[in-house]
Amino acid sequence: MRERSKPIRRRTILAVAVAALALGAVGAGCLWEREEHAPGRFCAQANTSVIEHCVDASEGPGSAWSEAEADGELPIQMWAVEPSGAMLDDFAADAAALRAWFDNIERAVAYVRDEQKNAESLRATLHGRLLGLLLQSRQRQEAILKEEPVRAADNFQQAMTDKASAEEEPLVAALAADKQAMAVVQAIFEQARSDAAPLQSRYAGVAARFAAYRATEAVETAAYAALSKQASRSDIDGLDGAEQAVLAAAREASRAPNELATEIMTLSAELRALAVSFEEAIAPHKEVLATYGAVVPDMTSGALRSLSAMLGYAQRRVARSDATATALIGGVALRRQALEILKADEGVRERIARSRIERASEVFGERARARVEALSAAPPVSEKLGLPLLAERCGALVALVQMRPLCEAAGSSWREAGCAVLRGRFDAAEAELRTGPPRKIAAVLAALREKGMAAAALDAVQARLDAGDVKGAAIAYDAAVRGAEGT
Repeated sequence: MRERSKPIRRRTILAVAVAALALGAVGAGCLWEREEHAPGRFCAQANTSVIEHCVDASEGPGSAWSEAEADGELPIQMWAVEPSGAMLDDFAADAAALRAWFDNIERAVAYVRDEQKNAESLRATLHGRLLGLLLQSRQRQEAILKEEPVRAADNFQQAMTDKASAEEEPLVAALAADKQAMAVVQAIFEQARSDAAPLQSRYAGVAARFAAYRATEAVETAAYAALSKQASRSDIDGLDGAEQAVLAAAREASRAPNELATEIMTLSAELRALAVSFEEAIAPHKEVLATYGAVVPDMTSGALRSLSAMLGYAQRRVARSDATATALIGGVALRRQALEILKADEGVRERIARSRIERASEVFGERARARVEALSAAPPVSEKLGLPLLAERCGALVALVQMRPLCEAAGSSWREAGCAVLRGRFDAAEAELRTGPPRKIAAVLAALREKGMAAAALDAVQARLDAGDVKGAAIAYDAAVRGAEGT
């Protein structure tokens, strides 16, 4: 019985070591209590060097790292050499020696991960000589297992292993277990394909209906143009018919896309439910798939993106159709009012014209006073740096300067109330556009360059300023300021 217990113990200790590496090398704690100054050696090798720098374990992994770092460049891989050199049977049977070696492995990986904090070196460590040493240990373990009997167990998988050992084929049990797992995975795939088949057929139908609907866009646009021409030529008695024709065209234009949108949203919801169901079913078997390098198929995301694009197009087109119909209905109403005025006597027409002129003058005056009031306020500033934001003010100044010809024209009588407010600001607005924003922008650009902001955004602002595009420069300047703040 004593002779049989030693190989079992060797197998257990080696399995724990390989499992520890597979789970990410080591964690913050240990699988066993660490021994101070465990025997063995720490080794390190720089990426650009062919020399291995090894030190006694009592000197710590940092000593080996320093020597390798002085000899080459990052990344640096580290490993721990077992106290007795090669992985021999007597070393595999010595639990204390194995624990000391595993402790050194943990110290080497922890030093790279926690002290140096270099991701490339950690990757090189986990996939370099250290992995090779553990794999060599695992291979020796498998060789030992082939020479040993296997303990019986109560579960079905262990019973299959016992049977395979009796037949002197120890790999048959593992293959049988994997075959059983893959059979379950295959069943899940087949069920998913079966569930997806009717949805695939419905998706093809939706795609065909969408293609047919998209082909009608030009016809729909031509129909609205014809209705517009009809309404513009109708007399007052024919406007009711023109209005009803526009409403009917709008209803017909929205009927097909609304039905299509409903079907798209329903199908999208069912596809998402299928994806969730498949993910839940396959999740317990992802490890088996990863073992064989198999990729979990994505059966729905492409269709969902396509359906989303179809829905977006349908919604945008309905919105355009509704806006066109609304504008046509408004035009019909204005034409009806105009025709009714023409039917009235001259006195009525004069009163209506005078009323509308007075209203237009009042609205123009209110807007003129609002412009002046807005320009009287200081420009807003950015949140973090407190720099002035100039795009909005430049836009207001440009709009004010563009109104000057309207107030200087001979026929500006109905605008006179508003123009009286604006005339005193035209010269000041032109002068501010020439000097104010350009100077402020140039000063802030210089300050941002001194702070090390990327030159590309600042050069774009300067280019617009040099071209005389003050408003464009102000817009680019505001964007650069917000970029400097990260907002």
